[in-house]
Amino acid sequence: MALPGTETVRFRRPTSGPNAVVTPKTEPKRDEFGSLAPLGYSRRHQGLLQDQTRRNTTGPFVPSLSLAFRILLLIRTAGAMYSIISDCDEVFNFYEPLHYVSYNSGFQTWELSPQFAIRSWAYVLAHWPLAHIGPKLLRLDKRAAFFALRISLGAICSFCEARFYRSVVEHINERVGRYLYFSLMLSAGMWSASVAFLPSSFAMYTTMLASSFWFQPATSTPQGVSRTYRATFFYALGAILGWPFAAALAIPFVFEHLFLSGGEIVPPALVGAWRSRRWETMVKAVGAGAAIAIPVSMIDSWAYGHSTFPTLNIIFYNMFSSAGPDLYGTSPPSFYLANLFLNFNFLLPLALISLPALAVTYKFDHRRVGKTQQAPKEGETNPYTLLVMRLAPLYIWLGILTAQAHKEERFFFPAYPLVCFNAAVSVFLVRGWIETMYIKLTKSSYQAGRTSLFSNITLFAILVPGIVSVARIFAIFYFYRAPLDIVHHFQYHTIPQVLTDKGYAPIPLPDDYAPYGKEVPEPKWDFTPLQTMDPPITLCYGSEWHRFPGSFLVLEGIKVQWIKTEFDGMMPRRWESSERDKGSRWPRSETRVTREGRFNGDNEASAEQGSFVDPSECTYLVSLTLPSQTPTELEPDWPSSPEWEKEYCTPFLDAASSKWWSRLFYLPGGLLESGRVYGDYCLLHRKVE
Repeated sequence: MALPGTETVRFRRPTSGPNAVVTPKTEPKRDEFGSLAPLGYSRRHQGLLQDQTRRNTTGPFVPSLSLAFRILLLIRTAGAMYSIISDCDEVFNFYEPLHYVSYNSGFQTWELSPQFAIRSWAYVLAHWPLAHIGPKLLRLDKRAAFFALRISLGAICSFCEARFYRSVVEHINERVGRYLYFSLMLSAGMWSASVAFLPSSFAMYTTMLASSFWFQPATSTPQGVSRTYRATFFYALGAILGWPFAAALAIPFVFEHLFLSGGEIVPPALVGAWRSRRWETMVKAVGAGAAIAIPVSMIDSWAYGHSTFPTLNIIFYNMFSSAGPDLYGTSPPSFYLANLFLNFNFLLPLALISLPALAVTYKFDHRRVGKTQQAPKEGETNPYTLLVMRLAPLYIWLGILTAQAHKEERFFFPAYPLVCFNAAVSVFLVRGWIETMYIKLTKSSYQAGRTSLFSNITLFAILVPGIVSVARIFAIFYFYRAPLDIVHHFQYHTIPQVLTDKGYAPIPLPDDYAPYGKEVPEPKWDFTPLQTMDPPITLCYGSEWHRFPGSFLVLEGIKVQWIKTEFDGMMPRRWESSERDKGSRWPRSETRVTREGRFNGDNEASAEQGSFVDPSECTYLVSLTLPSQTPTELEPDWPSSPEWEKEYCTPFLDAASSKWWSRLFYLPGGLLESGRVYGDYCLLHRKVE
């Protein structure tokens, strides 16, 4: 044994010749979901984008599919519990039909009338297990079913996001994958869209899954053919069961499959046979995907009582109807840019410059794109062309939606992950420009590999938009959560007091109950007496009908009614109670009934009675009082009326009276508070005479 301080010499083992030491090759490790292990990448990445520095070092840490999913699941679960419902269509066209199937009560819109059949019952029923299996097994109420559905949607979205992210890591670049992951995780847009019970959110899930297969290399191997079938299936699923217009996002994928070789090298003499094979594969894949329409159409025809296909109905209504969606409002061309900036802030300009940035890279940093340093071989698609195809869907979607006069935030949901992807590519390309300039200035690629400058720049580019997005999420929560707070207070404070006044008591604790420490649980109540109470408790909504959070959040036995307001359009109507249709065994026969004069396609108020009740019939009233609003005869200042008293009030931002900059974000410490003006969102109780 050598003494301390003794110098030693180590000889390198031979790597060639008869005494060479051969290191056995091993397959890359994969996690339980089949993804490559997060560490140990060769610096010559097999994706479309390449790092030019630190090639001899271990690649950056990228979470496995399992870890990425679990982190996202925590965030999406928080979103399910605390995000608001921002669109009344989500309530009246999806939550209410689901509630009607389950509890035989709720509200119906014209889109769900057999006369129009615009909304798909197949989509609604596909979510029934998510809302009811868990709560039924645990014997929980329908409020729990509401949150069980949202948490389930968040879990599905988390997996789709993780799968999409891992595909980018493996087939584009691991750094781009990391940028994408943190952009998805922190963006305000994904916070709300991920747990929304909307076909556009469903199309967002399927777009991520389809893209995760599309980004794989196109080959003639069984894996390459499977890639085509799987991507086509998910695009078709999102369009047929979800939102049909989302099929436009598949245009670049179809073009690439039919006209670009992708991962194959096709000699000129074999181009004809290769193209025939590609067309044959695509035709078969489209046929297999279109087969989804058969069960969807069967379920919807079963529900509506006649042969129909809502996927086609909504296309005809939006594109060929004389009335069309413009009846419900139009917006300027800048609508989506403004809305996307609110939801993604600085990621939006990064996403929009992705194609111009790729052109700059082609000119000044050409070797950044492609698996090798060499030019594409004859018969091989240029990697720049392939990357253009993957960046193109966002531009196509933005162009299509901007051209439409009627615009809504939820219409952009299917492309939300693509905003993050395009932005991630831009960040990587800009980082490449800075690396190239640094090397030219220092004349040392070694020094470029040692500096932390590039990492700090990209950290800033991803972290700042994330922090701003979190501030936006808090703003939405603090400014507009009042409708959910009202129904929570109504169930857990108002109704227990009503039951107490009528002589009811909470469910007693078991005799052998031993509380942990000194904690005593909140008393539990049996709410079944509400269903036989005479007269029933009536909760009324006036001008706030469009912010009604849904019947899932109102106890059974409570009647929800509308009172007349200045709004002169068509209102949702209560479903008529109905039982199973014995002939067809459909659970709710009322979905098959067309009631003359109840609904129309022109958004005109119907003359049929039944939509409104007189305020004197209301036990409780939900009211919003804003400084910017002037009371009218139909929309008076209800809290000041002598027959009403305040039960519970919470602030609600008056956007019209507040400064525009104060509405955008919420910052701690009262910053920006000086520009905000609030109104009172109140639950009013009729005074007892």
